[in-house]
Amino acid sequence: MTPAEHAARAAELIAEAERLYQICLVDYETNINEDDHSEEPYVPGADLAMLTATTQLAQAHAVLAQLAPSYVPGYGHATPDGDRPPYGDGEPTY
Repeated sequence: MTPAEHAARAAELIAEAERLYQICLVDYETNINEDDHSEEPYVPGADLAMLTATTQLAQAHAVLAQLAPSYVPGYGHATPDGDRPPYGDGEPTY
């Protein structure tokens, strides 16, 4: 993925994380845990797991969007202006 594609994916995941957060917040505020009749607010573990995973993916894509690729296997080293020389330029591709 290019940095722009990572940035776009991060934005999508942030929006999804916000949606999941709102679901968790409603669960917490309305105390939907009727099974154990607890007075403690409850948020289902699956909702928290999805929120956590989505947030972590958004963070990863955001970081990757900020990194300037210095080397991509098969494409050689990036030039100072960020352009990569074409494949087959004689540099090892490891």
